[in-house]
This record gives sequence, C-alpha cells and structure tokens, in this order.
Amino acid sequence: IDVDLDLLRLAAELLPRFMNSLTWLNMKGSVEEFATMLTTQLDLRKEARNMERFNENFSAVKEVSFPKLVEGYKPTQDVLVETFMDGIPVLEFALQHRNDQETLSELCSIGVKAVCKMIFIDNFMHGDLHPGNIFISKEDKNFILLDCGIVTEYTDRDHQLLVDILASFIHKDGRRAGRLMIDDSNTRLEGTDAARNEAEYISKINALTIRASGKDYFMEHLGTYISYICDAAAEHHVMMNQSFVSSSLAVKVQEGIALALDPSVEIWRIANPIILKGEARRRLKRFGRQVEGALVGENRQLSKALGLESYLYS
Repeated sequence: IDVDLDLLRLAAELLPRFMNSLTWLNMKGSVEEFATMLTTQLDLRKEARNMERFNENFSAVKEVSFPKLVEGYKPTQDVLVETFMDGIPVLEFALQHRNDQETLSELCSIGVKAVCKMIFIDNFMHGDLHPGNIFISKEDKNFILLDCGIVTEYTDRDHQLLVDILASFIHKDGRRAGRLMIDDSNTRLEGTDAARNEAEYISKINALTIRASGKDYFMEHLGTYISYICDAAAEHHVMMNQSFVSSSLAVKVQEGIALALDPSVEIWRIANPIILKGEARRRLKRFGRQVEGALVGENRQLSKALGLESYLYS
C-alpha cells in the first residue's frame, strides 16, 4: 500500500506540471485524504472506536442503529468482533415495498435527518454510506448502518466552511456557494494566484445549482456536475478544497438513496431545521470560547497582580 500511495503522490506532483489545469483540482490534497482513509482501515481498532462513537452520537435516535462491540472480545489490529445486524439492503427494501409509499417516505426523512446530523451537528460522518452498507431492519423497519471503518471529521474552520457551502447548495443558493469557494481558495493560496473573473465563476456555480435542483437531476449526472465544478475551478483559478469534493460526493450519493425511497422528497425542507440547530450550537460554542478567553484574561491580570501567574499558567 505504501508503494501504491507513493506512486499516487508522484503522479499528483508531476501531472500538474504538464497539464496546468490539474493544479486547481488539488490532486495532492485529494491523494493525502485518500491515503488517510485507506490506512485507517488497516487497523480495526479504529473502526471499533468509530462504532462506539456513532452509537454514542445516535443513542437518542432509535430509528438508526450501528453494530456494537461484543463484550469479552477486545478489538485488535486484525480482528473485530461485532454484533450481527439482520436486515434488508435499502434499495431491495424500496423495491419490495414500492406500493407502501408512506413507509418509504418516513424512512427517507429518517435517513436524510441522520446524514444531516452527522454533517451539521456531530462533525463525524460515515465515509462509506453506499447502498451496500445501508440496511433496513426486518423487525422494526429502522436503519442499520454498517462498515464504520471510514469516517470524516474536520477542523472547526474546515467544518464551518463545508457546512456553509453544503447549506448553500441545499438552499439552492449557488451564488453564495461559489463565493465561499473563491474566498477559501484565495485564503489558502495566500494571494499567490487569486481567482480570475470571480463574477463569471459564481454565475456558473449558480447555474449548476439551479439545473441540479430541477427535473434534470439524476444520479447518473453526478459525474457531470462534479466535472463541471472542476472545469470551472481550473478556468477561474479556484483551488478546489478536497474536503468539499469528497463530502459533496457523499451527499449526492445520499440524495440518490433518498430519491429512490421518495422521488418527491424536498431534502432542503428536512435539512433546514438541522442546519439551523447546528449553526446555533456553533455560535453558542464560539460565544462560550470568547467568554472563557475573557475570563482567562481577567484571571491572568489578577494573578499577575498577586504574583501567582507563573504558578498558575506555567
């Protein structure tokens, strides 16, 4: 695996030198993200920790369940013993119950809420939620999410950016999404090569958002949409953020599953309350840090006056 990853790193380093447009796809960042995801799966103890965290995050959500560790069998790097989850693959379940739209619509809502919770609330997202890892339990018709080896978790800054961009797409505000991507690119490039013709780039992203929200949206167009964003990024010198690309792909896959359960679903209506809740939590968290910082500053001044600063803060 190390040799394969080194070859990918070499390709990411050399190809942009011959095709300048590839520079803006951030191939190096994508390779490193892929390397992290791949090497993580080589240690099943990490998957065990992911499972425990997902079970904790969803402890109050009875409609969504994950496998649990079997007591008495401590995970090792090569062996993981977990509970057996009996269910039906989600697309097979949708086909079997195609005449029960009420049940399928309810499941669709639960699934969308679960993914939005991972992204907007928990900042801990299952990174491999393709249909083969999503089952519906036979007993109570709840979601079963398997294979927790790949997860996505971001720094506070990247999470805020990702949430803002995805929320913009969900709200069909392509202009804001384009603006955010430009600002992120300019910040990471530190002014060495600012975006070109920003207004045109924003218009392209907005046009794509409108198209993807209409009747022309199908899962088979996914590659076309991502290619369109990448082409626009290369033309306008907007460095793609690898986190956005990978997460966008994951969200689009979930949209496809949601549409298979309920073709009439309006995802933004389900997602909006969760987005607002997540934003309120982040604002409260930032406010708490500001208050804590102010209190620490005051305490430092008082401790300094009393001659205790070196004792308390060393």
